[in-house]
Amino acid sequence: MFAKFETIEVNSEILNDPNIQIVDVRTPAEWAETGVINGAILVTYRNADGSINSDFVNEVKSKIDTNKKVGIICRSGARSKAASALLSDAGAENVINLGGGMNKVKNLPTLKP
Repeated sequence: MFAKFETIEVNSEILNDPNIQIVDVRTPAEWAETGVINGAILVTYRNADGSINSDFVNEVKSKIDTNKKVGIICRSGARSKAASALLSDAGAENVINLGGGMNKVKNLPTLKP
């Protein structure tokens, strides 16, 4: 199946849109270091050893409504792009890769300390 998702540069309008569910795919260490977006669902895409979390899709599907818009974010956009493709291939619709990731978010007012 060909992954269908769009990439949108992350911005405060998207992060504050109540119709977009944000999934943060970074590691717990990254969450602790830089904080998380208010209301974000935390599901690690890669394990500590670098392998892909084999339960990623099931974890995401158990925590959100995949029929609604889903914004995927990581540190810079690389993992979120791969995670967006994986989630889209698994049948999720309206998947948005949030380009620029948390590197861009740190300058926006929606970050928890």
